[in-house]
Amino acid sequence: MTTMGGSMVTDYNEGLIAEKYEKTKTFPVRSRIEAYSFLKHVGDVKGKKVLDVACGSGDFTRILRRAGAAPMVGLDISEKMIGLARKQEEREPLGIEYIVADARSVVPQQDFDVAVAAYLLMYARDRDELGRMCRGLACRVKSGGRFVTITTNPDLYSFGQVPNYRKYGFEIELAESVFEGAPIQLTALLGDSPLVIDNYYLPIDAYESAFRDAGFRDFAVHMPELSPAPEAGDEGDYWDDYLNYPPAVVMECVRE
Repeated sequence: MTTMGGSMVTDYNEGLIAEKYEKTKTFPVRSRIEAYSFLKHVGDVKGKKVLDVACGSGDFTRILRRAGAAPMVGLDISEKMIGLARKQEEREPLGIEYIVADARSVVPQQDFDVAVAAYLLMYARDRDELGRMCRGLACRVKSGGRFVTITTNPDLYSFGQVPNYRKYGFEIELAESVFEGAPIQLTALLGDSPLVIDNYYLPIDAYESAFRDAGFRDFAVHMPELSPAPEAGDEGDYWDDYLNYPPAVVMECVRE
């Protein structure tokens, strides 16, 4: 997505970034923890008007549509990602509308019951840009509607030492000291062609304040959970590093 002033954070229109990002979805951690935790807090969407912000190629958009969301709309700033989503819709029509738009843009008040976003807010490099994102979300959600997101854990810098996440398919590198806007560099390990994604640190109170100022209430943060093993058996301590030092959290709030 594009940050303020036109400088780029991670441009999913560039090169093979979109295609590489798609490959990361095969990592077990993405389904066993990330998708499981995210969708658990999104909850029942049957018959609800749902907007998937920063929808990418539409994975969660399609899951929510199949779960009964109607209408279901996907929004992303990347024309390339929306193109991938529309191709999926052509192959398997579900009645989803995909639009290219900036999540920070303010539009006339819309009436979505639920807005969701998988990995959007951590691209904000300062409180001002985070505020713009939250205002962009607020104008799309009706009063009493909910916003649910999974995002990079703002508490990463408080862990002391970030554990080795390589077994889950990625690495995280932090700056030597913490400050608002400090980089959080995530590298997806894709063989000879890794994907580097830049995220940025803002404290939890910055998120709570931005949502409140944009017109949301009941802000809450949830730690990720592990889905039951697909097959009976003891997985030992394999997932402990992720669960004890979660690199992602789920946030939710309610529109005033």
